[in-house]
Amino acid sequence: IIYLLIRFFVQKKEMFQTELGEKNRLLQVEQDKSERLLLNILPQHIAQRLKQDEKTIADGLGDVTVMFADLVDFTRLAERMPPRQMLDLLNNVFSNFDWLTEKYRLEKIKTIGDAYMVAGGLSEERVDYVEAIANMALDIRDVIRQHPALSHQKLDIHIGIATGPVVAGVIGTKRFIYDLWGDTVNLASRITSGAVPGTIQVDETTYRRLNGRFLFEQPQILLLKGKGKVT
Repeated sequence: IIYLLIRFFVQKKEMFQTELGEKNRLLQVEQDKSERLLLNILPQHIAQRLKQDEKTIADGLGDVTVMFADLVDFTRLAERMPPRQMLDLLNNVFSNFDWLTEKYRLEKIKTIGDAYMVAGGLSEERVDYVEAIANMALDIRDVIRQHPALSHQKLDIHIGIATGPVVAGVIGTKRFIYDLWGDTVNLASRITSGAVPGTIQVDETTYRRLNGRFLFEQPQILLLKGKGKVT
Protein backbone atom coordinates (compact mmCIF):
# COMPACT_ATOMS: atom_id res chain seq x y z
CA ILE A 1 0.00 0.00 0.00
CA ILE A 2 2.80 2.38 0.86
CA TYR A 3 4.49 1.64 -2.47
CA LEU A 4 1.25 2.31 -4.39
CA LEU A 5 0.72 5.58 -2.55
CA ILE A 6 4.27 6.73 -3.26
CA ARG A 7 3.90 5.79 -6.93
CA PHE A 8 0.59 7.65 -7.12
CA PHE A 9 2.07 10.84 -5.67
CA VAL A 10 5.14 10.58 -7.92
CA GLN A 11 2.89 10.29 -10.98
CA LYS A 12 0.81 13.23 -9.80
CA LYS A 13 3.95 15.31 -9.27
CA GLU A 14 5.22 14.44 -12.74
CA MET A 15 1.86 15.36 -14.29
CA PHE A 16 1.81 18.63 -12.36
CA GLN A 17 5.35 19.47 -13.47
CA THR A 18 4.47 18.66 -17.10
CA GLU A 19 1.36 20.85 -16.97
CA LEU A 20 3.31 23.64 -15.25
CA GLY A 21 6.04 23.42 -17.87
CA GLU A 22 3.50 23.64 -20.69
CA LYS A 23 1.76 26.62 -19.05
CA ASN A 24 5.13 28.36 -18.64
CA ARG A 25 5.93 27.68 -22.29
CA LEU A 26 2.61 29.12 -23.44
CA LEU A 27 3.10 32.11 -21.15
CA GLN A 28 6.54 32.73 -22.67
CA VAL A 29 5.07 32.52 -26.18
CA GLU A 30 2.49 35.17 -25.27
CA GLN A 31 5.12 37.36 -23.64
CA ASP A 32 7.26 37.13 -26.79
CA LYS A 33 4.26 38.15 -28.89
CA SER A 34 3.59 41.13 -26.63
CA GLU A 35 7.26 42.11 -26.77
CA ARG A 36 7.30 42.04 -30.58
CA LEU A 37 4.08 44.05 -30.71
CA LEU A 38 5.48 46.66 -28.32
CA LEU A 39 8.67 46.97 -30.37
CA ASN A 40 6.59 47.45 -33.52
CA ILE A 41 4.95 50.45 -31.85
CA LEU A 42 7.80 52.00 -29.87
CA PRO A 43 11.58 52.35 -30.15
CA GLN A 44 13.36 49.69 -28.11
CA HIS A 45 14.81 52.08 -25.54
CA ILE A 46 11.37 53.63 -24.98
CA ALA A 47 9.65 50.24 -24.70
CA GLN A 48 12.20 49.25 -22.05
CA ARG A 49 11.42 52.34 -20.01
CA LEU A 50 7.68 51.64 -20.18
CA LYS A 51 8.27 48.06 -19.05
CA GLN A 52 10.10 49.47 -16.04
CA ASP A 53 6.83 51.23 -15.17
CA GLU A 54 8.02 54.73 -16.02
CA LYS A 55 4.78 56.68 -15.97
CA THR A 56 5.64 59.71 -18.10
CA ILE A 57 8.15 59.66 -20.94
CA ALA A 58 9.12 63.09 -22.23
CA ASP A 59 12.65 63.87 -23.38
CA GLY A 60 14.23 67.06 -24.60
CA LEU A 61 16.84 66.08 -27.19
CA GLY A 62 19.30 68.67 -28.42
CA ASP A 63 20.26 67.14 -31.76
CA VAL A 64 17.92 64.98 -33.84
CA THR A 65 17.59 64.65 -37.61
CA VAL A 66 14.01 64.43 -38.87
CA MET A 67 12.94 63.42 -42.36
CA PHE A 68 9.59 63.46 -44.10
CA ALA A 69 9.07 61.60 -47.38
CA ASP A 70 5.82 62.59 -49.05
CA LEU A 71 4.36 60.95 -52.16
CA VAL A 72 3.41 63.54 -54.75
CA ASP A 73 -0.12 63.34 -56.18
CA PHE A 74 -0.88 60.04 -54.44
CA THR A 75 -4.27 61.42 -53.35
CA ARG A 76 -5.15 61.99 -57.00
CA LEU A 77 -4.17 58.42 -57.84
CA ALA A 78 -6.06 57.00 -54.85
CA GLU A 79 -9.28 58.59 -56.05
CA ARG A 80 -9.13 56.44 -59.19
CA MET A 81 -8.21 53.19 -57.43
CA PRO A 82 -10.32 50.66 -55.51
CA PRO A 83 -9.65 51.05 -51.75
CA ARG A 84 -8.00 47.62 -51.40
CA GLN A 85 -5.66 48.25 -54.32
CA MET A 86 -4.73 51.69 -53.00
CA LEU A 87 -3.95 50.32 -49.52
CA ASP A 88 -1.95 47.42 -50.95
CA LEU A 89 0.16 49.84 -52.99
CA LEU A 90 0.75 52.19 -50.07
CA ASN A 91 1.57 49.27 -47.78
CA ASN A 92 4.05 47.92 -50.32
CA VAL A 93 5.81 51.28 -50.62
CA PHE A 94 5.96 51.91 -46.87
CA SER A 95 7.12 48.35 -46.21
CA ASN A 96 10.14 49.14 -48.38
CA PHE A 97 10.70 52.29 -46.32
CA ASP A 98 10.42 50.22 -43.12
CA TRP A 99 13.13 47.90 -44.41
CA LEU A 100 15.38 50.89 -45.09
CA THR A 101 14.71 52.22 -41.59
CA GLU A 102 15.93 48.91 -40.17
CA LYS A 103 18.90 48.86 -42.53
CA TYR A 104 20.12 52.27 -41.37
CA ARG A 105 19.17 51.68 -37.69
CA LEU A 106 16.88 54.69 -37.57
CA GLU A 107 13.48 55.16 -35.95
CA LYS A 108 10.24 55.22 -37.87
CA ILE A 109 7.98 57.69 -36.09
CA LYS A 110 4.71 57.37 -38.02
CA THR A 111 2.93 57.56 -41.33
CA ILE A 112 0.60 60.47 -42.00
CA GLY A 113 -1.60 59.65 -44.95
CA ASP A 114 0.87 59.21 -47.80
CA ALA A 115 3.82 60.72 -45.90
CA TYR A 116 6.46 58.79 -43.96
CA MET A 117 8.31 60.25 -40.96
CA VAL A 118 11.64 58.91 -39.70
CA ALA A 119 14.27 60.24 -37.30
CA GLY A 120 17.84 59.64 -36.19
CA GLY A 121 19.58 60.63 -32.98
CA LEU A 122 16.85 59.51 -30.60
CA SER A 123 19.14 56.95 -28.99
CA GLU A 124 22.86 56.26 -28.83
CA GLU A 125 22.63 53.34 -31.26
CA ARG A 126 24.56 55.24 -33.94
CA VAL A 127 26.30 58.61 -33.97
CA ASP A 128 26.35 59.15 -37.74
CA TYR A 129 22.57 59.47 -37.95
CA VAL A 130 22.61 62.59 -40.15
CA GLU A 131 24.51 60.72 -42.86
CA ALA A 132 22.29 57.66 -42.36
CA ILE A 133 19.18 59.78 -42.93
CA ALA A 134 20.70 61.25 -46.09
CA ASN A 135 21.56 57.81 -47.46
CA MET A 136 18.07 56.57 -46.65
CA ALA A 137 16.57 59.57 -48.47
CA LEU A 138 18.53 58.67 -51.62
CA ASP A 139 17.43 55.03 -51.33
CA ILE A 140 13.80 56.10 -50.89
CA ARG A 141 14.01 58.14 -54.09
CA ASP A 142 15.40 55.07 -55.89
CA VAL A 143 12.61 52.87 -54.51
CA ILE A 144 9.98 55.23 -55.91
CA ARG A 145 11.66 55.56 -59.30
CA GLN A 146 12.08 51.80 -59.65
CA HIS A 147 8.62 50.85 -58.35
CA PRO A 148 6.68 49.59 -61.42
CA ALA A 149 3.22 50.72 -60.26
CA LEU A 150 4.37 54.20 -59.23
CA SER A 151 6.56 54.79 -62.28
CA HIS A 152 3.69 53.70 -64.51
CA GLN A 153 1.47 56.30 -62.84
CA LYS A 154 4.30 58.87 -63.10
CA LEU A 155 4.22 59.50 -59.38
CA ASP A 156 7.19 60.96 -57.54
CA ILE A 157 8.27 61.88 -54.04
CA HIS A 158 9.65 64.94 -52.31
CA ILE A 159 11.75 64.74 -49.18
CA GLY A 160 12.69 67.24 -46.49
CA ILE A 161 15.34 66.87 -43.78
CA ALA A 162 16.05 69.13 -40.79
CA THR A 163 18.38 68.78 -37.80
CA GLY A 164 18.02 70.35 -34.38
CA PRO A 165 16.34 70.05 -30.98
CA VAL A 166 13.06 68.19 -30.48
CA VAL A 167 10.80 67.07 -27.67
CA ALA A 168 10.09 63.34 -27.82
CA GLY A 169 7.63 61.37 -25.76
CA VAL A 170 4.74 58.96 -25.46
CA ILE A 171 1.19 60.29 -25.40
CA GLY A 172 -2.03 58.49 -24.56
CA THR A 173 -2.88 55.43 -22.49
CA LYS A 174 -4.84 53.60 -25.17
CA ARG A 175 -3.36 53.26 -28.66
CA PHE A 176 -0.47 55.33 -27.40
CA ILE A 177 2.08 56.76 -29.79
CA TYR A 178 5.69 57.87 -29.62
CA ASP A 179 5.98 61.24 -31.35
CA LEU A 180 8.23 64.27 -31.85
CA TRP A 181 7.44 67.96 -31.49
CA GLY A 182 9.25 71.22 -32.02
CA ASP A 183 10.61 73.65 -34.56
CA THR A 184 12.86 71.03 -36.16
CA VAL A 185 9.86 68.82 -36.92
CA ASN A 186 7.88 71.74 -38.34
CA LEU A 187 10.82 72.82 -40.49
CA ALA A 188 11.34 69.34 -41.91
CA SER A 189 7.65 69.10 -42.75
CA ARG A 190 7.50 72.51 -44.44
CA ILE A 191 10.63 72.14 -46.54
CA THR A 192 9.22 68.80 -47.70
CA SER A 193 6.08 70.55 -48.92
CA GLY A 194 8.24 73.17 -50.65
CA ALA A 195 10.49 70.64 -52.38
CA VAL A 196 10.23 70.02 -56.11
CA PRO A 197 9.10 66.43 -56.85
CA GLY A 198 12.09 64.12 -57.02
CA THR A 199 14.30 66.35 -54.88
CA ILE A 200 15.66 66.13 -51.36
CA GLN A 201 15.80 69.44 -49.49
CA VAL A 202 17.73 69.98 -46.28
CA ASP A 203 18.06 72.84 -43.83
CA GLU A 204 21.33 74.70 -43.21
CA THR A 205 22.29 72.63 -40.17
CA THR A 206 21.96 69.38 -42.08
CA TYR A 207 23.86 70.86 -45.03
CA ARG A 208 26.80 71.84 -42.82
CA ARG A 209 26.98 68.30 -41.40
CA LEU A 210 26.91 66.65 -44.84
CA ASN A 211 28.78 69.09 -47.06
CA GLY A 212 31.80 67.41 -48.61
CA ARG A 213 30.26 63.92 -48.40
CA PHE A 214 27.21 64.53 -50.61
CA LEU A 215 26.55 66.63 -53.70
CA PHE A 216 24.33 69.67 -53.23
CA GLU A 217 22.80 72.21 -55.58
CA GLN A 218 23.20 75.90 -54.86
CA PRO A 219 21.23 77.10 -51.82
CA GLN A 220 17.85 78.70 -52.37
CA ILE A 221 15.57 80.78 -50.19
CA LEU A 222 12.09 79.48 -49.35
CA LEU A 223 9.32 81.58 -47.87
CA LEU A 224 7.73 79.26 -45.32
CA LYS A 225 4.55 79.83 -43.37
CA GLY A 226 5.34 80.80 -39.81
CA LYS A 227 9.09 80.82 -40.52
CA GLY A 228 9.64 83.56 -43.09
CA LYS A 229 12.67 83.26 -45.34
CA VAL A 230 14.61 80.03 -44.83
CA THR A 231 17.74 78.81 -46.63
